[in-house]
Amino acid sequence: MKIISNLFNGAIIGIANIIPGVSGGTMALILGFYERLIVAINNISVKTILIILKAFSFKKESIEAFKKEFKRIDASFLITIAIGALLAVVSLAKLMPILLQDYHDPTYGFFFGLILVSAISPYKLIKKKSISVFLIAVIAIVLIVTVSNAASGDKLLKKEQTKLELKQNKNTTNVEQTNKIDIKNLLFMFILGAIAISAMILPGISGSFLLLLMGGYIAILNAVSSRNIPVLIVFALGCVVGIALFSRLINFLLKKWHDLTMGFLVGLVIGSLWMIWPFKTTAIVGKSTVFEKTIFLSNKIPINFGMNEIYSIIAILAGIAVVTILLIIESKRELKN
Repeated sequence: MKIISNLFNGAIIGIANIIPGVSGGTMALILGFYERLIVAINNISVKTILIILKAFSFKKESIEAFKKEFKRIDASFLITIAIGALLAVVSLAKLMPILLQDYHDPTYGFFFGLILVSAISPYKLIKKKSISVFLIAVIAIVLIVTVSNAASGDKLLKKEQTKLELKQNKNTTNVEQTNKIDIKNLLFMFILGAIAISAMILPGISGSFLLLLMGGYIAILNAVSSRNIPVLIVFALGCVVGIALFSRLINFLLKKWHDLTMGFLVGLVIGSLWMIWPFKTTAIVGKSTVFEKTIFLSNKIPINFGMNEIYSIIAILAGIAVVTILLIIESKRELKN
């Protein structure tokens, strides 16, 4: 039962991480295993790798050491979470770009509903709710809104128009356009992996959103769907390095300043609502060409309500319902315990 639960949790993280604006860390926080995830990742060290390698000698003492280390780093938990996330990413790599482009508002609406209610979960983990905790949460909210605004509107439109011009001139150096195995591209993929995974485990900061800003989002999804092994291996290595370093920082902060760190994380979760607000102003680039694409810019309040708006509101309510059910199940479990 625990394995199925972990696979499901991993799948939720995987789905969240491929949606720009949604953070896998937020989902881990909502589902109640964020701190366990950070501690487990933090426990992995060079010693762990050496013990794993020695186990291939199949000596009795090496096997015993491997079993102890496997338990110490909570490996069964990490592996099932990783498998669930990987299965979700591979399954949805082709579907997600279609949903985000053709069904943008309902897709974002569902996750908006999820996150709207889910801030309750990390808030409950704050032991002493002081003024300083409140202030640091406000700082986190301002940070997320500022980052979101800096990457939307006219700046995003200009960036997309520049990409289009490069494509039309068949002169692009954009990583989205290349599957070539060259040192610069692979180095870029390594950096993308390290930065994106660091963001993915931080609630409120979307790794896929950063990939989108850095021009690597479609490239990674294409690499997954086309099984571009060299690119995926280098990206994965970047992820390993990024998560190893960043998890240690988060673990240190949780141990040293638990309530302040949790307050900051709550602020990031609340601030991400601005980033994933489903209703956006739109613009079309490459009109009447094979490169035609709808760009979603800054937030707006819908004035006219058509089917798109109705579906989006239904999706928001569905997201709220899912989290509410999970919270009720969790509260009943706590009462039993």
